[in-house]
Amino acid sequence: MMKRYLLSLLCIPLLPALYCLLLLPLYGLRHTFSALHFEQLLCLWGAAALLTMLLIGNTLLGKIWCFRGADKLTSENQLRDALLAVNAMDCPVLAKGKRKKVVFTWRYKQLQWCGMFSRLGMTRLYELRCRIDADHRTVYLVDRTRMVDFLICPDRVKTGFARICLPWLRAGSSNLKTIDAYASLAPHDYDFHPREVKSPVMGTIIKCGWNVRFSLF
Repeated sequence: MMKRYLLSLLCIPLLPALYCLLLLPLYGLRHTFSALHFEQLLCLWGAAALLTMLLIGNTLLGKIWCFRGADKLTSENQLRDALLAVNAMDCPVLAKGKRKKVVFTWRYKQLQWCGMFSRLGMTRLYELRCRIDADHRTVYLVDRTRMVDFLICPDRVKTGFARICLPWLRAGSSNLKTIDAYASLAPHDYDFHPREVKSPVMGTIIKCGWNVRFSLF
């Protein structure tokens, strides 16, 4: 795990630095363009650089934060059943199946948990999207957050649009190794941190024999 953290910390400054170096030749040719044309060219270069930086960064993220599945192999339907099993448990996490995805979030629409989230002053709702790639037996984990306002629980809870956020790299949890562990926890055992969603989901996927990769989108 430490190696992954170090590689991530190394890539974060190196990638922008590389693009700054690539900008130098264009900056050296600035006198060959009019000021307006150079500004337009610079804007186009910036847009292209931002797009490619996101794509390269996402590729590096998936390669660095990759976890191989166990030797036991299960089908896609069995994997989905194992992930959706959380819905039958008395826990604050909910899963929704959407075609090739399973989306996890907090049970903010249930009175018990909604009231607890409101008392804790929760303002952001964590969401974990699991995109299933059956061809490569890989599940891509995508982190998202939404603004949330608990006006009246649970009838009036306002949530915003899903926002791209940096992936939660600290996904380990001592209490939650797989989704099955939710059944043994009481409400006061939760910190309501994203890792309490991501850790057992990762553990369940790996236990089912599927690989896990982090992704930005």
